[in-house]
Amino acid sequence: MMKVERGEIFSRELTGRCPNCGQLGMFKNWLRLHKLCPNCGMVLEKEESGFYVDTTSIGYVLSIILVIIPVCILVLMDMFRIWVGVGIGIVESILLCSLLYPLMLCWVTMLYYLVQAEELPNNSTNQ
Repeated sequence: MMKVERGEIFSRELTGRCPNCGQLGMFKNWLRLHKLCPNCGMVLEKEESGFYVDTTSIGYVLSIILVIIPVCILVLMDMFRIWVGVGIGIVESILLCSLLYPLMLCWVTMLYYLVQAEELPNNSTNQ
């Protein structure tokens, strides 16, 4: 039986808390996770590239849906010229990904542990 259920993992990660112990403190800074949770010691970084690579995919999708498509529509409606649209698209995509990066890290770790909840130390059968 799992001590930490998937619904709990989901709610913890949505609020930026450790999926294992539920405490705040996963982030070393805006762009990095701690190697280990400062509260329970769970490994937060997977492999060398780990969760950071996956955030790129989420960032691309968010940028396309929230920035690029609306900018293309505005260009097609002659709201502004193509090069203005390109500039707006670049700047807004960079801002969006920079501002949402910690949230994207949480989404990636959440998806990982929702699928593999048994990998959480609190759910380990070796305890």
